[in-house]
Amino acid sequence: MINLRKKIYFFILVLTAIFLLVPNYNDAKEILIFADNITYDEDENIIARGNAKIFQDNQLILSDLIIYEKETEKLILPSKFILKDDKQNYYEGDNGFFENNLNYGEINNIKIKLNDGSRIIGVKGKRDKDIDIISKGVYSPCKSRIRIANFICPVWQLEGEKILHDNKNLFLYQKHSKMRVLNTPVFYIPYIVTPSPLRKNRKSGFLSPQISLNFFDTKTSQLTSFPYYFNISQDKELTFTPMINYGGGVDSSQRFEFDYNQIISGGNFSSDLTFDSNFEQQNNENWFSDASLITNFNKNLNDKYRLNFDSAIETKKNYIQITRPNDELSYTNSLSTSITLEGFNLNKIDDYMQLNSNFYQINQKNEDSKKIPVILPSLKYYTGNTKYNDFDNNGIIESYNIFREINTDTLSKKQQKISYTHRISRDFIRYKSKIILESEIYNQIYNTEKKLIHDDQYHTGSYYRLFPIFGISMETPFKLNNNLYNFTYKPRTQIILASGSSNSNKISNEDSSINNFSISNLSSLNRFSGSDKLDNSKRINYGFNIYNEKLSVNLSQVYEFTNNSNFHIEQGNNEKLSDLLGSVEYNEVDKNENIQYNYFEKISYNFRYDVNEEYLKEQNFKINYPTFIGNLELSYLDQNSKINDSIQKDTETLNYNFHSKKIGSFSKINFSGLYNLKKEINTEYNIGYNYFDECFGINIDFTRKSYKEDNLKPQDILTLMFSFKNIGSYKSTNLAVSETDKQDIEWESGDINNEIFAEYD
Repeated sequence: MINLRKKIYFFILVLTAIFLLVPNYNDAKEILIFADNITYDEDENIIARGNAKIFQDNQLILSDLIIYEKETEKLILPSKFILKDDKQNYYEGDNGFFENNLNYGEINNIKIKLNDGSRIIGVKGKRDKDIDIISKGVYSPCKSRIRIANFICPVWQLEGEKILHDNKNLFLYQKHSKMRVLNTPVFYIPYIVTPSPLRKNRKSGFLSPQISLNFFDTKTSQLTSFPYYFNISQDKELTFTPMINYGGGVDSSQRFEFDYNQIISGGNFSSDLTFDSNFEQQNNENWFSDASLITNFNKNLNDKYRLNFDSAIETKKNYIQITRPNDELSYTNSLSTSITLEGFNLNKIDDYMQLNSNFYQINQKNEDSKKIPVILPSLKYYTGNTKYNDFDNNGIIESYNIFREINTDTLSKKQQKISYTHRISRDFIRYKSKIILESEIYNQIYNTEKKLIHDDQYHTGSYYRLFPIFGISMETPFKLNNNLYNFTYKPRTQIILASGSSNSNKISNEDSSINNFSISNLSSLNRFSGSDKLDNSKRINYGFNIYNEKLSVNLSQVYEFTNNSNFHIEQGNNEKLSDLLGSVEYNEVDKNENIQYNYFEKISYNFRYDVNEEYLKEQNFKINYPTFIGNLELSYLDQNSKINDSIQKDTETLNYNFHSKKIGSFSKINFSGLYNLKKEINTEYNIGYNYFDECFGINIDFTRKSYKEDNLKPQDILTLMFSFKNIGSYKSTNLAVSETDKQDIEWESGDINNEIFAEYD
């Protein structure tokens, strides 16, 4: 028994030595062949007929006839076949051959279906490892087909003399490419490189190029750009876009754009640099022309501080407006460089600090630009809340240093401010009512230079102000027995006492704006948003609220005891008893999709009634009505004023907006506008249509702006945008222009955004 066991151990040891020490002379990948009938010819070639299959390394070939040549080690496919590779891509051909490792092959009448549904079809194809080369090929991501006469084709396709698909680096190269939409040629480009539809991760390479033609009388100029994307690392990327102008007898010029983005620990950094050059211009000694730099940086320095930096600078006025017409910076009077440091939980869990500095560069050529302030710096610190004898205590420390090039009629040339505001509040329940006690005490020091007080009289010097405001409010909600519609009734009253002194004309109002005279703002102790201008009112607020789950009705009014109340007078209240404010709002909370569309989802009505002059000063009615075809929104606004006991209509408009649901799975329509009921004219309206299937999209938008004045003609804007999956979008600037203006029509290319395309079933 012991000898038998030793023999077994010795046998296992010998087998192990053979496997470890004897070299593997057959390193070829194993090929498995299956078929209904497998035979050999006189050259010992394998012939597989009927449902023939070849398996190798997760790849599969299907055909009715497969021949394996022993001498050349080739797989001959004399009839139609299908190849599925290890990436779930399908290749189909009328005939062809492959080497036994399937890395190289040739296919006639090739058809490729990539794993995302995109298709490439050509006369002949070659497969060389990760590279597919298709001659006289057509590429399209469209699954749907359209019929034109007897011809069936995709919605759009790219035809190329040569198409190279890089399966490893995931790029699609096309030579002598022509795009067809609905089988109609729309443009030609000698060479185009686009990301492969199989690309899931960011990779470096060329993006969709842009070609724009500009027509000037009988001359034509062309703008060509070839953006290149650099995937620098996992957290860094750069898009470099060179743009070249040429032709038309104009001076050649170039524009270069650098768009850099980086994710950093606790934030991000981005920088957009654009500059123009004149490399090819004759007698040019200075290659650099103009430039702009837009930078954004934000980072959490630690668990308490966050830094934000925003900057926009340019070498000449209006450069950003010219190069970035759709950027918000193009519509500003100045460019700002802002540095903001924020602090959290510095001394208490809920305190907050903000230190900000702003610098400005004039962007538009007008005198008002000189009035734009430079802030260096501005500080706000919220101390956080502290409980003391059931009272909540908190404070705000503010300071700023503001100066501008020239003073204005209301703003000084320079002003510094240091302010501390202490707030105290307490709420409690007494007599079945909620009672709120609150106060705000302002301590402020100002230093002002050249503040206009009267005609040709200026103030320069310091000013101190102590300004307390106190308030007490009470609200008593109740319900009635046998309550109808489960209503809650809540009357409320508030008394506010403030310093009766008016705001000093020695102080420049830098941070206070006038808020609207609204129900939500009446209960604020200081109804101005800032603290340079303070509400000096002694007043009583009262109102009534009725509400349930769906309906809410509000009424509010103010009676002023102060004769010179700043906020009260500036809001158009000429008597001590203010206008009556009211609102009604209805919200449909039942969202059962099976119910019929016979109800309004949301209705709101707001009004302002002058009780002294007895007329409706303002009213606004809004309605949101969902229908089985889309959503309709209407808004009616009526504003009146009274002069010499005669009501004058100042504004009466109707704003309408409709967005349809999907029509035929892919289409939507929308229209909107503003109708001036007083002038009986549609001052502005827009009609739009968009179609998006799984590979193609089109937007058509028409906007008309009309004017009542005879010397102003209506302005028509027609914008057309085509979107192509994996390629990008192309949008016209404006097609509804005169023959003279058509010379300025351009087609702007957009980024690739495949999320806008619908899923196709």
